[in-house]
Amino acid sequence: MFYHTPIMIKELYEIRKLLFLSVPVGILAGLLAAAFLYTLDHCTLFFLGKIVGYYPPKPAGEGGSSAYAFFISHKLLIPFVAALGGLIVGCMVYLLAPEAAGVGTDVAIKAFHYGLPVGLRSSFVKLVASAITIGSGGASGREGPMALIGAGVGRWLGEVLKLTQNEKNILLAAGLGAGIGAVFRAPFAGGILSAEVFYKEDFEVEALIPGFVASIVAYLVAGSFVGYKPLFKTEIPFPHFSTEEIAGYIVLGITSAFVAKLAVFIFYRVKEFFRELPVHPILKPAIGGFLAGLCGLITPLSIGNSYGWIQFFMENTFLYISLPVLILSIPLVILAFSFTLSSGGSGGVFGPSLVIGGITGATLSLLFNDLLGGNVFDTGTMTVVGMISVFTAAASAPLSTIVLVTEMTQGYNILPYALLSLVIAHNLAGYERTLFEYQLLNRLESPIHRDELKAYILRIAKVKDVMTRNVVTLKPDASVLEAKRIMAEKFIAGIPIVDDEGRVIGIVTTSDVLKVEPEKMAVTKVEKIMTRKPMCVLPDWNLLEVIRLFVNNGYGRAPVVTDFETMKLVGMISRADIARYLVKKGVV
Repeated sequence: MFYHTPIMIKELYEIRKLLFLSVPVGILAGLLAAAFLYTLDHCTLFFLGKIVGYYPPKPAGEGGSSAYAFFISHKLLIPFVAALGGLIVGCMVYLLAPEAAGVGTDVAIKAFHYGLPVGLRSSFVKLVASAITIGSGGASGREGPMALIGAGVGRWLGEVLKLTQNEKNILLAAGLGAGIGAVFRAPFAGGILSAEVFYKEDFEVEALIPGFVASIVAYLVAGSFVGYKPLFKTEIPFPHFSTEEIAGYIVLGITSAFVAKLAVFIFYRVKEFFRELPVHPILKPAIGGFLAGLCGLITPLSIGNSYGWIQFFMENTFLYISLPVLILSIPLVILAFSFTLSSGGSGGVFGPSLVIGGITGATLSLLFNDLLGGNVFDTGTMTVVGMISVFTAAASAPLSTIVLVTEMTQGYNILPYALLSLVIAHNLAGYERTLFEYQLLNRLESPIHRDELKAYILRIAKVKDVMTRNVVTLKPDASVLEAKRIMAEKFIAGIPIVDDEGRVIGIVTTSDVLKVEPEKMAVTKVEKIMTRKPMCVLPDWNLLEVIRLFVNNGYGRAPVVTDFETMKLVGMISRADIARYLVKKGVV
């Protein structure tokens, strides 16, 4: 019969508690996602619609239509309106919640790793600030605000219920995934993101199931307000796997890696520029908005989120965008989102990265079809695969990205080509730097897992790897005075006592020596004061066993013997030795 131990019951209770709490996190994230989308629509109508006279196209899942007519009444106002939005955002963020500036996902990642506060105030400020940034023409994405908003909900609930730091982090991760899953109508991807986005080559496994629960709940709640249709409508044919197509998607993977590296490089260079710019922080988003607006004068793809334009490319529609403008749009969108977000504007990098990837895929499809003299490449397929490949290379989140874009487009037929392209792009781009500044390589680098790392290192390290081999010893007939002198000269607090055959028969410590009156030390033998049959350890024991032994018995050191029968001394190990080893490994 199997019995549940108290520890197993406690762990089971904690798991169920987090699953239960993921439901209210998902409900709040879903409500805020719907509120964000409504706020974004109204800001877009006011800033771009009423003032500029530009009504951006929408993706099919948000009411977009192929009957759209592109027109901008007051084109020259775009930079000034974007600057006005940046000024409003600068005031809001600087005065109310500085952490709401920039890339929301990155702020949430930083809060996760370093235990920083992310409250509801930050979430609400982020909601409004991001809606104004995108609605006024800033090139930014939806995932950043919803990642921070969802993360803020999770962290806030954890604070209210006085949960442990680990539990608060899991709810933060679940909220992050729920926010993204709701706003993009991609609940499965939201759950995966809650575990994948924090690392370049690892997963926060404990957050995966709570992330799925929160994400599906958020999707259901948000969908009751904004609908459940996929964001994009696509008709992607089944792959033919011709030689030309396979070669084309290999080229797309290589190109995506180059574009992603260019985007990361420009993003951080612009970020350094604004960091060093001798201007008050309130004004920087306005400057960034104005510069992004200048890009919008050349191409409408750098205005707002441009999902509607990507919808056109998926439908092989290029009525208003010529091939030269399409090619030029790649660096211009990179510049626009870098100006918007690096200056302190609010939003995310996922949306612009998708747009850049979609433009890259669409451009290559047109170029390849012209070169081959026919419709060899389906433009919609290459557009979607480009979206996946570029963001994967730029953010090192391959699994969640491919699932997210597939859910957004319902384009499951793209999977073979997408896997081919993204594997190439991901490996060529490498892990050195991504669009998420605080994304770490793996769990071992995260401060929140530092104790786990210590336990892991202590578990794999052996006593023989750490022990002092050249041990100072004394015979039983040595005087206490000699023991005191050696301890003072060698700066040691314990000396093993061995017989003529090198077997450990005792140990004498500083506290033992101090119990002897000074005038009697010269005539008192150490065998009179030593601890007989001392606790010893074996060379093949791991350090975790030794630490537990020290803690449970209140010891600071122990002789190391070959075995417990012969008790032959081979070394000495102390807490100080273990501490030095941990310092050497960089975890203390």
